[in-house]
Amino acid sequence: MKKTIKTITLTAATALLSLTLVGQSFAASSTFTDLDNIASKDKIISLQQSGIVGGITSTLFAPQEKITAVQSVQLLVNALGLNLDLVKFVKEPKATDYFANATNEAWYAQALIIAAVNNVNLPKDLNPNKKLTREEFTHQLVQAIEVSKNLPLINPVVVDIKDANQITIEYSGSIQRGLKYGIIKLNSEGNFNPKDEITRAEAAEEVYNALDYLKTHQTPVTSYDPISATQGVQLITDALGKLGTDIKIKIDPDAKVTRESFTYLLVHTLQTSEKLPMIKLNPVDIKDNDKIDLSNVGAIQTALAFDIVELKADGTFHPQDVLTLAEATEIANQAVKAAEGLKK
Repeated sequence: MKKTIKTITLTAATALLSLTLVGQSFAASSTFTDLDNIASKDKIISLQQSGIVGGITSTLFAPQEKITAVQSVQLLVNALGLNLDLVKFVKEPKATDYFANATNEAWYAQALIIAAVNNVNLPKDLNPNKKLTREEFTHQLVQAIEVSKNLPLINPVVVDIKDANQITIEYSGSIQRGLKYGIIKLNSEGNFNPKDEITRAEAAEEVYNALDYLKTHQTPVTSYDPISATQGVQLITDALGKLGTDIKIKIDPDAKVTRESFTYLLVHTLQTSEKLPMIKLNPVDIKDNDKIDLSNVGAIQTALAFDIVELKADGTFHPQDVLTLAEATEIANQAVKAAEGLKK
């Protein structure tokens, strides 16, 4: 079945790419010919095969070249899968809204917007072409994984760093946690060399180590946990995929997901995608109807009519109850069942 593609609300403009650490992607089968003497060769190849890094050409990675501030941002965005998919903008965002020294038409503009919106800790006076030091890159990477992946706060045992007096004070906590996470290591003399400009190979290795740590240290989500806005949108997106439609939904990622809000978004999306018809309703008596937002009543009545949701035994809907992942999954499945039944 041919899929139709619809987009709800604003999608930010796509940035142009350049030949940088991650700005140009090549086929996973291509082989870098300049990594033979690089200790992190296997890690770099793994990142390339995952589409996270690219070379300056299809065969050259340039491991010893220094990484710039904007190359670093693009690398973090790619590695952590950051995006604007759940964000609704009043106006189209521009890189200069967040970083005064940026250029809105530059290849890196979109990455800066994505990083800023996803709370990656970057200096507001960021100089796009500045070469980053080891301490700057490590600080940004550690902060990014902690915020984007909701890592629990830790108080690591402080490691004795021989050149700790050279580390910028505001970066010291991130560097200690980076050591705890296994993202970085001290050299054989116990030094970190914080002021050295970081190479492309070194940055790629830190990213690989960070992703490796995340594989086993993210907080697991159970079906009885309250559903997040991200999970809610994913359930609805998956439901539409089963019905032959691809769709992008933009909502506030911090929005509280209730029985009312999820049911409204689900029904509204199905109707917008022409998977559920607009019908003449015979309203059901909902005992706590006064607790439902007036603008959402029609969607909830529609969901009841199609048996997507049910009232409680006492005739109430409990619109402000927070949904669990299990409950939201069941509602989404019922919506797919209802839509598929209409095609028969």
